[in-house]
Amino acid sequence: MDSGIYIRKCILEKSGYIPGKSITEIQNESGLKNIARLALNENPLRTSSKAIEAMIEEIKRNSCRYPDSICKELIAKLARKHKVNENQIYVDNGGDAVITKFGLTFFNPDDEIISADITFPDYEDISKEMGAKFVKVPLNHQGYFDLSAVLAKVTQKTKCIFICNPNNPTGSITPEKDILEFLDKVPQTSLVFLDEAYIDFIDKDKQVDYVRFLSKYENLVIMRTFSKVMGLASVRCGYCIAHQEIINMIMRTREPFSVNSVAQAGAVAALDDMDFYNRTIENNKTARNYFYNEFDKMGLKYYESQTNFVCVDIQSDSINVANEMLHDGVVVRPLASQGMPNCLRITFGLPDENTRAIVSLRKALKNM
Repeated sequence: MDSGIYIRKCILEKSGYIPGKSITEIQNESGLKNIARLALNENPLRTSSKAIEAMIEEIKRNSCRYPDSICKELIAKLARKHKVNENQIYVDNGGDAVITKFGLTFFNPDDEIISADITFPDYEDISKEMGAKFVKVPLNHQGYFDLSAVLAKVTQKTKCIFICNPNNPTGSITPEKDILEFLDKVPQTSLVFLDEAYIDFIDKDKQVDYVRFLSKYENLVIMRTFSKVMGLASVRCGYCIAHQEIINMIMRTREPFSVNSVAQAGAVAALDDMDFYNRTIENNKTARNYFYNEFDKMGLKYYESQTNFVCVDIQSDSINVANEMLHDGVVVRPLASQGMPNCLRITFGLPDENTRAIVSLRKALKNM
């Protein structure tokens, strides 16, 4: 069968996302039982206990019921948290779905979409799915967005600029001054999508609440997720905050029941679990310092991270090293496919997992 006669040409131009293997797959292939999966930026403390209790109760009570279509309770709680109106929030099936619905709503085949050359691949994926032109601008040497270079690429056809802050996979943050200057200069005809999936891991003295600038910049869209700091990656729940008219337009493309009731219940409960939140942040800081110290001892360069992972230059083929580490049951992310052939992205885990990762990395590099 020649499927090419049916499919849209722009779909043929994009490569599908390749997810990391499940722990079960790795166990079956390696024969190892104890796997340290440090490749997908998951929460090593697992999930908020309050969220788990709420989700179990929701399954017991309402598994036979369709979920609340527009996530009223969750949106009300998020609105209070962020001090915005409820009609400024859109919730969907994880941050990926928010990005997808955003693109479905606003991108046309003649549009240009701008982002960095090394960043979260979903931006390019949705752009190509919609037939838009994706324009890549190199990151600066510190691993964050060079917004002056981005601004130089803006044309009358620029529909959107995606800014991942902190950036995935480098973990670097773009300075507040750079972002605000960019927002002042970029034309209102171009939307600015600020992806803050990792905002909770930014050091307190470096955090900026860009939500407070939404009234000034009506073309600004801010995305958050429950996947990382609250450990709700499997049930999927993400949201964006923007001007009411932008949210109204996205609502036109949403699916009737895009967020299941279990995810909604978990997210609502997770917002109250500050103990879990604080323990996650503390574990993250401890892990980050550990990796920094070990990399310094090994003479390896790395990006200063404000996320729950670190991007390190291992001065060797990242795919080969990652495969070597896999023999020890340690799973890390080689970044060759994202244009960083000598870099690994390593998620911060529990202390014993972090130690295993360093021991395995030393061994793999020695064998290269």
